Amino acid sequence: MKTRILAASALALLLSFSATAHAADNPQQPKPFDETEFSRFLTDYPTISKWVGEKGMRYGSNNSPWALSGLRYDKELQKHLQSSGWNAERFFYLLDHINLGLMTTQAEAQQESMRARMNQQQEKAQAANSEEQKKAMAQMQEQQRSSLETARAQWSAQRERVANDPYIPHPQKQQILAQMDRSQPSAQMFNPEQQQEQMRQQQQNWLNQQKQQISNNPYIPPGQKQEMLAQLERSREAANPGKAVAAPTRLDPVEQQNKMQAQHKQWLEERMKEIRDNPMMPAVQKQQMLDQLQLSLKNAEKAGQSAKEQMGKMQSGPLPAQESQLIKSNRQKLTTMFFPEM
Repeated sequence: MKTRILAASALALLLSFSATAHAADNPQQPKPFDETEFSRFLTDYPTISKWVGEKGMRYGSNNSPWALSGLRYDKELQKHLQSSGWNAERFFYLLDHINLGLMTTQAEAQQESMRARMNQQQEKAQAANSEEQKKAMAQMQEQQRSSLETARAQWSAQRERVANDPYIPHPQKQQILAQMDRSQPSAQMFNPEQQQEQMRQQQQNWLNQQKQQISNNPYIPPGQKQEMLAQLERSREAANPGKAVAAPTRLDPVEQQNKMQAQHKQWLEERMKEIRDNPMMPAVQKQQMLDQLQLSLKNAEKAGQSAKEQMGKMQSGPLPAQESQLIKSNRQKLTTMFFPEM
């Protein structure tokens, strides 16, 4: 039984995607349903589904939408829909889109739940790691304190021996004691944190210099430059494992694509200007290089336009926005109506 239900589910999903793809390619595609039509469907669907079940026209749960979707060409059901005030094609349009939207919404909810669990596990791991770091830090500080006390005790004993030694001439003794006072053990001598911080600061200074050199280099293409800067930033974060890193700002993909394309175009135009203004370059070579850069510029614009169109399709999703919003807002109600056993 489960196998047949899953097969019917797969068939219904295939029909939903096929109908949606056909509608997207058809300039006379059906009008997206609005809140009024959606509410009417929610009101009439249970009665129609019950009628189909009483007629013995399908197996499985009476409220399951999968088998009902497979009856779209049944003459008796079409007549019943017409008597209920529905155009059969329109009714199945709503059924297919609601099925598809509900599955998409449920998948998104599951992904969001999974992300939440992963974030929670990550927070627990970070908390446990922080606790371990605190314990290790406390242990290290205790070791530092013990080492400092031992060093100071040894220094005090040595200084006392020098001060009380009757065989050292007084002027020399004063010099020795002054030298010992200047080298008295201090907390800085037993502070590895300070030493590590100094090393980290030196590394940060070097990374900043490299970043500045890359940013100011006009001969590195924007894409390569951005990757090199990103690599330096990853090195910076790796050098500060204990430092909290702010969450990266989420950029709109289309906006990011536009920015990248503008940077690349500007870089190409600057190179073309340098070639035009170069009085030492032969005219033939200059024209060849300008033609090549101009071709690169056209290809980059075509690639950018293609990427924008692809992103637009990905962002629009399989359903009209107003349908998706209605389905998301009524996800629990739809789930209960279609799958009461869940």
